[in-house]
Amino acid sequence: MKSEYDFLRYLEKIKIFHKNIVRGIGDDCAVLRFNNKNYVLTTDTSLLGPHFTKDYTPEEIGHKSLATNLSDIAAMGCIPLYALYAITLPKMSESWIKRFFRGTKKLLQEYNVSIIGGDTTRGPLSISITLIGVQKHNILLRSGAKKGHEIYVTGTLGNARAALVLNNTTKGHRHFRKYLVTPTPRVSVGLELSKFASSCIDISDGLVKDLKNIAISSKKGFEVDIDSLPVDPKFNHYVNPELREMCLIGGGEDYELCFTCNKKYINKINDISKKYKLKITKVGVMKQSGYSYTTSGKAYKPSVHGFDHFKDT
Repeated sequence: MKSEYDFLRYLEKIKIFHKNIVRGIGDDCAVLRFNNKNYVLTTDTSLLGPHFTKDYTPEEIGHKSLATNLSDIAAMGCIPLYALYAITLPKMSESWIKRFFRGTKKLLQEYNVSIIGGDTTRGPLSISITLIGVQKHNILLRSGAKKGHEIYVTGTLGNARAALVLNNTTKGHRHFRKYLVTPTPRVSVGLELSKFASSCIDISDGLVKDLKNIAISSKKGFEVDIDSLPVDPKFNHYVNPELREMCLIGGGEDYELCFTCNKKYINKINDISKKYKLKITKVGVMKQSGYSYTTSGKAYKPSVHGFDHFKDT
């Protein structure tokens, strides 16, 4: 067992006991059915080191730790409802806690999410949030992509990784930092996409890994045009060419949505893009099998594989 993927495959072999489980391990959220309604559940842990650093303000930690969970709900095309917070603190600090929840409050209010409980302990700083949401239209899974369906991404890619690879004293880092510390969960866009998209995932571990997760779940392949990947207007100015691949497809933490759909829905996609003033870009197409990338019309083999917490162990 060498990776997160191996760990998840192991967990999938453990027996499921309840018939109300519509979808267990393998998507951004689990899906449970109660009283003729489908609910989605997700949990995520944010730690000092891999998820935030000492230069983050408490407000930024509060925002990011909730935004990453909301992004999972967005990827399922559902409505977030309730949150449980499990917080480990090195010491009780009224000032830090109030600032942390000040950063959380804006997202809670924007999406009408209620905190309903959780846990507090003493130890190294750790934030774990469990979110519960509900289906409105269709639930978006990773397993619905079909051969010939087009692949799209929202927003621009590579911003969060750009902030990490650029020296924190540079203009480039300052420009990209907001994407890293205060990502925007695409909840409203996910709801719109759930009316017609065939699969979806949020880009948390890098496009090269997250799109492969769709392909594996859908038992399909894909082809992606590297040149079509959308970037911030200042990306090429600040990011050196040798770091471009890592940022665009390997870095993760963009929390944009990658989705597939039939090409007949292009007008709906354009309408969503205009409604939310958000770029939505076609970057490839699903194939029957195989994973391929092109640039300048030629085959391209990425050297990155996406983020994995255990890749160095």
